[in-house]
Amino acid sequence: MTRSWLCFVLLLLLAAACDKENDDLVKPLSADEFPQVIVLDDEGDGGLEDEDAFSFKLTLLDRADATGAAPAGKITPLKEAVTVNFKVTGFKGFNKLSDYIKDAKAFYEIDDCTTSEDAGIKIPLQFDVNTGLGSVQFPAGVEEVEVEFEVDDALFDDDVFNTKKRELTIQLTGTAGNNVAVQANKTADFTYSVQDDEAIYGEWELDSKDAAAFTRFKTLFGLVSEDIKGLTAADVKKITFEVEYGEIKVVVKLKATEVVNECGSAETKNKEIEIETEIEELADDELEGDIEFGEVLELGKGKFAEFVYKGSFKITGKQLTLELKGELEDEETDDIMLTLEK
Repeated sequence: MTRSWLCFVLLLLLAAACDKENDDLVKPLSADEFPQVIVLDDEGDGGLEDEDAFSFKLTLLDRADATGAAPAGKITPLKEAVTVNFKVTGFKGFNKLSDYIKDAKAFYEIDDCTTSEDAGIKIPLQFDVNTGLGSVQFPAGVEEVEVEFEVDDALFDDDVFNTKKRELTIQLTGTAGNNVAVQANKTADFTYSVQDDEAIYGEWELDSKDAAAFTRFKTLFGLVSEDIKGLTAADVKKITFEVEYGEIKVVVKLKATEVVNECGSAETKNKEIEIETEIEELADDELEGDIEFGEVLELGKGKFAEFVYKGSFKITGKQLTLELKGELEDEETDDIMLTLEK
């Protein structure tokens, strides 16, 4: 065998080996080739005893943005509708689902003023109150679908302080059909809790005409709001302390008004100063206990600071007594007592 022929054979063998090696390589998937994942938008929610409806939302998991415009990822709507199955995995405080849940519907937001329901678009939904099993269609081209349950608003509405939980939990169980391009997250769940309005939940009002009470309020919440710090009693129409699921809002309704344009109609409303906070600690199954809530305050020029209010509460009938200390960076208030009425 000549030397040139030997070199030719060796080249053939090398090429074959390279082809074999390339056959074993796995081509990585692009972001668009990964399955779309439908998830529950939140872990829970709550409402007062006389609420006549509650809802949970389904959304799509963020995906990598190939354009680079959204480095943290963005929602990519489905190209085809898919049916998502869900179930009520458990409930407390009542005997049968049908005692509480009366009906169900689904819709999605078209814009800030219009839903699919407003536009006459019906979203297929089925729910069996006997088994707790349901399914809803997640349409193509949308980012979020909301499932709303109509409930019996009289079932829990009483004048008694209840310490036992009244809640139900929902979990996604998968998608219908063999569409492997869309999957449901079956590991998370959503719990809706009925909140007792004989406990701390609900709206409480401070008497702004009481000069001493108004001064204490300004000292406490003026720490995080220059608008509140500069108020006079003559400016104020109403001050409320609203305890909701996972958050507390301090709302000052002013006597001054403004014209607000909403969805094509103009309405004159009272101006408001609002402080929204997240609850860090709350003994919501007691008539007295510890309370802590706070948020991040924007200071301007790209600076932020955390503030917190902590102390205790006590409920006597329709009266709520708060003893709180406010903290913001190196500033803090003394312990200040407020008395509010429901």
